[in-house]
Amino acid sequence: MARQLAAPASFEMQLDKLSKELDLSARWGMPSILLAVYEDTVTGAKAVSEMEARLTRQGQYVCHITPDIEGKNNIIAEITRNNHWDKTVFFIMHLGCSTEENIYETFNAHSDFFVNNRIRVVYWLTKPDLIDYVQYSPEYLFFQHKLIEFSSSPGWEHVLPRIVKQTRHNFDGSKAGKAQNLEGIPLADLLSLDIRDDLGGLVKRAHLLIKLGIFYLRQKDHLRALQFLAKAVEVAKTAGNEQFSAASQIAFALAQTELDQYDDAVLTQKKIASVVPKTSDTWNNLARLYFTLFMFGESMSAYQTALSISHDNPVSWQGLGEVYLQFDQLEKAIDAFHKAILAAPNFACAWKGLGKAYTAAGNHPKAVECYTKSLEIDYRQASVWYEVGSIAKDDIAQTAIQYALELDQTQALAWNLLGNINYRAKKFNKAIRAYYKAIQLKDDFGWPYANMALIYARRKQYKNAILLYIKSIQLFQNDLEKANALYKLGNVYRDSGKYGNAIGAYREASKLHKESNLFDKSLLAPGPFRDGISASTDDEHPSEENKPDDKPAEGPDASTPAQAAAGAQQGKANRNAMLRKVLAANKKAGNVGYWLELGSFYVRNRMYELAKDAFLIATELDPNNGWPYYNLALANTVNGLYRDAVPLYEKSIRLFDKRKDKALSWNQLGNVYRRLNEPSLAVAAYEQARILDPQKSSIVSRARLSLIGNCYAK
Repeated sequence: MARQLAAPASFEMQLDKLSKELDLSARWGMPSILLAVYEDTVTGAKAVSEMEARLTRQGQYVCHITPDIEGKNNIIAEITRNNHWDKTVFFIMHLGCSTEENIYETFNAHSDFFVNNRIRVVYWLTKPDLIDYVQYSPEYLFFQHKLIEFSSSPGWEHVLPRIVKQTRHNFDGSKAGKAQNLEGIPLADLLSLDIRDDLGGLVKRAHLLIKLGIFYLRQKDHLRALQFLAKAVEVAKTAGNEQFSAASQIAFALAQTELDQYDDAVLTQKKIASVVPKTSDTWNNLARLYFTLFMFGESMSAYQTALSISHDNPVSWQGLGEVYLQFDQLEKAIDAFHKAILAAPNFACAWKGLGKAYTAAGNHPKAVECYTKSLEIDYRQASVWYEVGSIAKDDIAQTAIQYALELDQTQALAWNLLGNINYRAKKFNKAIRAYYKAIQLKDDFGWPYANMALIYARRKQYKNAILLYIKSIQLFQNDLEKANALYKLGNVYRDSGKYGNAIGAYREASKLHKESNLFDKSLLAPGPFRDGISASTDDEHPSEENKPDDKPAEGPDASTPAQAAAGAQQGKANRNAMLRKVLAANKKAGNVGYWLELGSFYVRNRMYELAKDAFLIATELDPNNGWPYYNLALANTVNGLYRDAVPLYEKSIRLFDKRKDKALSWNQLGNVYRRLNEPSLAVAAYEQARILDPQKSSIVSRARLSLIGNCYAK
């Protein structure tokens, strides 16, 4: 691997991490289930002792619980006898000593009890205990049980005896394990007896490697995940089992995408194009891989296949809900998240997804309720605290944002939102401090500048307000935000007696966004906008023509007067006449570069119709220049006119001389074909781009190329 695994954190650092987790859960009144893994008895005893001393100094109690070695589990009974749950941390010890066969399944069944009663639990585990936990736990728990390691993570040498049964006597016992250099023994030799006598059992046991990889992936230890998944790929190759090979390589590719290793993921994916996985877990991993690469249609199909194998799999329903959200199919998303919750009532990610769906539907009270449930299960989700802060009433929002910032101080959006809450509470000095913090973290974020300008305008410090508004206008990327800031700037000019400047600002704002006016409520409030006022005009969801829905596409409204369409055509004719007037009057306008630059300016400012007209004039001035056709196609693409863009990209390809320019057009053509749901044509276009310019070919486009091809492989 290109990157080395990081050295384990120091003993004191891990104590601090564990202490912080328990302190936050106590202060916020939240449940917490932590996995503390130690190297040996001495290390474990030291960690337990020092952690208990810290908690005692903080006024907390520690209750030690050990499951009965005769197999009778008394964890719940011991906790129930305690009368101070809010001040007690339960240390559960020596699970590996229990004679109960299904001790870890019992362990998982307790999770709901702990969450529902806001219990704080630390499971103290040896490395073999941790491997047992991973082996017998459902995957959805991997998202929300946090790992603290007072040792290095378990490695291949710890997992090997669980996979190799025929030669297990060679590896049993600490003395033998230490004496043998397992890395020096060929894998084929280690697995030879099992391959010959028990191949099915070997493959079944080797799935533990994939599960360990997914566990560390959910813990965001991506390099450790790659280590186990690479070993799974190696075992699969040695065993020669096609299904296990597909499962391990899909999981390995998923881990690669988490590290932005898209090229490697594509190469891995090509190897499994003809294999149809048989297990729901493998389909889930494949679906997640597609989702990571923005291939939402393929992701949906994979999740649905997983559910056809295991209908009650909460991870499949949760993932399918996320895909429906991408396609703006809110009712289907809500239904999918509900089914995930029905299968696993304390699945934090499913509650979070349900909150996102209700937010998109505009049902903010219901969304806050769902987000709150997700946070009651796993309070560490800084992004979810921010979501609550962005849609809840200010009293709840302020607490939520403070929690978000306590978990992650680097969220510029959260600092800006905290400033807005303080602004509405008329705590202007606190608001300014929060806005400054947002700017320090993200100096190209326009809203903190505009929001501070609001405060300076209220204080009649007009010079400061004007400078801040101008800065925000330079930074804003969409017309609605620019128009809002320009109207506010106009108000400041007016209040300071600069009426000419005020009129100019108002006119510029009106040109950018005609629906805005001087009576907008948003002019009196800080942003981003709330309460139904959209902060962005960006298209965050696929267009209607790319939506995989059962309903047929709707035709135009028959009641629309014909005059409306005629008016639109007349408006276009007027714009085109204006540009041609420029062409006649301006000597520079005879140069095709002038119109390319002007069209690009219109695109940047989202004035797509004017951009198209400018590029059309450029094509007339120089019909043999490929760039006007390319730019005209690009304007159609961003405006959603994908079929109109296709012949223009093809024309530019014929006119371009340089290979890299042709590759650029082929790559964009692939994106258009993908939008038009024509995967075979998209594959061909991306492949042409790769051949023409392999060094500059978009990584994500190449990933899409490979995965689209695999999805439709026969």
